[in-house]
Order: sequence, then structure tokens, then C-alpha cells
Amino acid sequence: MSEIWKSGGVVPARRRASSNLCKLFDLLLLWRARHRERRMLSAFNDHTLKDIGLSRADVDLEAHKTFWRS
Repeated sequence: MSEIWKSGGVVPARRRASSNLCKLFDLLLLWRARHRERRMLSAFNDHTLKDIGLSRADVDLEAHKTFWRS
């Protein structure tokens, strides 16, 4: 290992991930966000849901969707 590398002066070039791998990662992040948002929405009380214009039935319908469905 060179002295430049040890001192932190040179950062090695990283290989660019394939486009398909990036798309897959983005899709996984989207699915995770949907799951988390639906779980948070189902935790709201009825008063809060009324304030944002949703009913408990709307929330139940959304919360029971699988994570890959929008």
C-alpha cells in the first residue's frame, strides 16, 4: 500500500454499479417506504384521520395492500 493511500490523499475509483442494480435498489427502497408509510398511517387515531380527510375504512384498505402495490 502506498504512502499516499495511507495518508488518505488518493481515493480509488469505484466501479459504477449497473443500471439494473440501481433500479432494483430504488425499487426496494420504494417498497420499504410504502410499507413504513402504511404502518404509520394505520397508527393514527380517528381524530387525526378525520383532520386529513380519511376514514378508518380508507386506512384499513390502504394498510392491507401488499408493499409492491401502489
